[in-house]
Amino acid sequence: MRRLFLYSFTCAFAIVGSVIGAGFVTGKEVFEFFAKDFSLSGMYLAFLCFTLSIWYVMNMRRNKVNKLFEIFVSIASIIVVSCMVSALDLLYNRLFWFMENVKIFSIFTAILLFIISNKGISAIEKFCAFTLPFVIVIIIVLCAIKIEDISVALSPKTTVGIYNPFVYVGFNVLLSSGIIKNSGEKLSPLFKIVASLSASFVICSCVFMLSLAVKKEGYNSEMPFVSLFFNNIKLLKIVDIITLFAIYSTLISSLYTVNSFGGIRLKLSLKILLLTVAICISFIGFSEIVEKLYPIFGIIAYDLFLASFLLSRPFLKVQQVHTSRLLRCRE
Repeated sequence: MRRLFLYSFTCAFAIVGSVIGAGFVTGKEVFEFFAKDFSLSGMYLAFLCFTLSIWYVMNMRRNKVNKLFEIFVSIASIIVVSCMVSALDLLYNRLFWFMENVKIFSIFTAILLFIISNKGISAIEKFCAFTLPFVIVIIIVLCAIKIEDISVALSPKTTVGIYNPFVYVGFNVLLSSGIIKNSGEKLSPLFKIVASLSASFVICSCVFMLSLAVKKEGYNSEMPFVSLFFNNIKLLKIVDIITLFAIYSTLISSLYTVNSFGGIRLKLSLKILLLTVAICISFIGFSEIVEKLYPIFGIIAYDLFLASFLLSRPFLKVQQVHTSRLLRCRE
């Protein structure tokens, strides 16, 4: 019992690690999907959707729709790998400003994490369980330092304040589904609930603090949270370090999903080809990927969840049996 309880938190951190990436820690995602129309209602919705979606994916059974679901997730994860590589470009450009081209550092990082991701889910769980607690604590402390206005509206001013958090959860659970499913399969039903609640609480706590910190800064910056510390070199270095670890955790999780590609055993040459495609897409740019591609995948995610749920219902299974018998009789 105690072992399963502790493992449920390991599972939760693996899920958190697949969500808290470059767009999250830099404040770009949080500003686009939460802080533009920040409200407690949006946060409650995000927490509820995260908890239910994570729990549902943990209990999702394998069928034809879910097989297509997994393949789509792998394709979407290629986009996330691209986004993380783009974010590494931005960060490495600031860290290695004295070099003309730092793209090679981003590519080298992607290759290194690609090798680690091939070791399986246990390697990802250990990496996230070791690094994420420090990243989360530092994010919350740094946000507390920079928060000037703690006022939060009870409800959003526009429908975007509800729509955006809803889409954000769908997209992130979609992309994390491979990690959620494989990491949570060892848990009993009770501890799946514990892991779902824990992961949702950690993610939403960070979102809440970041939203308070960047809600004024975000309009003028590609990395609103990072830009808060441009005048303090020491704190900026700390932000850069936690951003790197957040990028690494999401990148390794996304690469794991890409490599598994819906349960299909890919040859090493195909895995390398997919990594190359992701690196090529990264040239589009960090902001372009976050603002334009993320919402599209968020909507598709809920469509797939709904299709998977409906096709798993007993009344549809009975209907399928009756239809099959009727066709046989006609033959």
